Amino acid sequence: MNDLAIQDLALRALLVVAGALAAVLLVLKGHAQALPALAVGATLGAFAMGRFGPSEE
Repeated sequence: MNDLAIQDLALRALLVVAGALAAVLLVLKGHAQALPALAVGATLGAFAMGRFGPSEE
């Protein structure tokens, strides 16, 4: 794996962890009704990352 592939993987992993943490915090604070909006945002983000693909610098 080259350095750029590792950076892309790290960025995607960071986004997944941040989304999971946001979901857990929303549930713990009693705002579980906001989870569908979080899921829609995550889906749109995944489509955007898939469309632009990994960086090729």
